[in-house]
Amino acid sequence: MKTLQKTAVLFLFALLMTSVSKSQVVVANKLNAPETNIQNISNRTQVWISGEWIISNNDYVWSPGSWVDKRPGYIFLPGYWKQVKGGWIWISGSWKSIGMKQWNNIYA
Repeated sequence: MKTLQKTAVLFLFALLMTSVSKSQVVVANKLNAPETNIQNISNRTQVWISGEWIISNNDYVWSPGSWVDKRPGYIFLPGYWKQVKGGWIWISGSWKSIGMKQWNNIYA
């Protein structure tokens, strides 16, 4: 019986999490990113992650890019503006899994 209760609770939790959506702010025109001055680094263990627009107080605010450690088997896809009914929304950048052979071709 306890297993059934745990399963039901987990199911309800999963259902709740899938029904909760991130708030999206729609703007009439795409926003331009501020000028970025990328500073060179001396080691090859990091990659540049471009800045992106984040939502704060129901408005977009620019968050600058930064150097982060490479993730073997992953490549970072930068964020972009997506046209929707009534304007544009920002789609955040994300890490995408790729094969190690392809990863080595990019970063070797």
